[in-house]
Amino acid sequence: MTVAVKVENLSKKYRINHVVGSQPRSIREAVGQKLGSLLPFGRQSAHGLDATGATKSVEDFYALRDVSFEIKEGERIAIIGGNGAGKSTLLKILSRITEPSSGTVAIRGKVSSLLEVGTGFHPELTGRENIFLNGAILGMPRAEILRKFDEIVDFSGVEKFIDTPVKFYSSGMYVRLAFSVSAWLDPDILIVDEVLSVGDQAFQKRCMERMKELTSSGRTVLFVSHSMAAVKSMCEKALYLKKGEVVAFSAVDDVAVSYTRTISEEAGESAWHKPTFSLPDPEIDVQIDCADYIECMGGMIADQNGAPTAHLDIDKPFSIVLRYRIKRAVPYRVVPNFHFYDEAGGRVFISFPETPAMSEVGDYEVVCHIDPFQFNNGRFSVMPALSSYEMENPLHFALFNALRFEVHEPNNSDPRRHGWGGGLPGVSRPRLKWDCTRL
Repeated sequence: MTVAVKVENLSKKYRINHVVGSQPRSIREAVGQKLGSLLPFGRQSAHGLDATGATKSVEDFYALRDVSFEIKEGERIAIIGGNGAGKSTLLKILSRITEPSSGTVAIRGKVSSLLEVGTGFHPELTGRENIFLNGAILGMPRAEILRKFDEIVDFSGVEKFIDTPVKFYSSGMYVRLAFSVSAWLDPDILIVDEVLSVGDQAFQKRCMERMKELTSSGRTVLFVSHSMAAVKSMCEKALYLKKGEVVAFSAVDDVAVSYTRTISEEAGESAWHKPTFSLPDPEIDVQIDCADYIECMGGMIADQNGAPTAHLDIDKPFSIVLRYRIKRAVPYRVVPNFHFYDEAGGRVFISFPETPAMSEVGDYEVVCHIDPFQFNNGRFSVMPALSSYEMENPLHFALFNALRFEVHEPNNSDPRRHGWGGGLPGVSRPRLKWDCTRL
């Protein structure tokens, strides 16, 4: 497969000036200090002091440092990382807006970029005129722009305002038209920054579908988003940047996990694994609609021998245990329910018992049994809850982030891999029945 983008040892350095000391308190002082610095007697002294007595220093800041990767034609690549990671700088270099300080960038084909609201638009021109302007910038013949004009306008949904100067557009209209121009004028490489978050959900979904259409026809898409759900649904691989350096560049599920765990560690959160809980617990977000009848006493994750653990083998059963006390007889059905979440916060599934639990006064324990291979490798959390759905306020309690566990796969535990040694995507690994018949 042909390489669309090749980046080798790419670095971008900025020089930052620091001034410590006397700062201007008015426009008059600021102008005076600036004029003074231009005069011979106002130049900085050998001791780093300027005419105002302020100390000046210079620092080299690397927005990117020794970044290398390859992207092939037809790939959808996510670029993820926190604020200041270097994502926008990288996209500006790939879009030829900014020059690198060192390293090389080789790009095959036309690049269309959507880096911020109104990229490439002239505010005084109408939407129609900006479509032709952007097409000309991309090197498109006028006849080809005319041929695709109706598709662009229809996709953007701004036909009513197409002959209005874009300076009067809302930010959402700006983005819809800008993306439509970028995506319908046949770029070889489409670069899209977080700007799509300005649009509504329906338009975001259409944009995702359009980007998938482009890659299916051999185009390449680079997509930046802080939404791990959008990244996972859109991209096959991800480039994870941190402080201007590459942390990982591999399958999107693996990189998303690495990124999420780094965020948790940097936020100072406690250790992930949590096999037991009791209340009160400052880590648990407790929600209660009705406190009149039931109180929670605690719970745990138990292995096949009943011992508490947060480290589980994929081929062994385990259970979730919840204990509670009914203080007053409940005149409604009492329904335990366990909510399972993946590491990114997406709900995997909810489990209910076949019959309601008892509702008389007393102490109770409910156990949810989970068979092997119900979860894939990875980290998960459990929200135990107790509800009576006939009540006006049905929630006796729900305990967010009460239990957390990790599923591991021992070597050779799954013969259904049939020799495949890599990771398997998804959050679930159900062992479904198959039939294979020779006809």
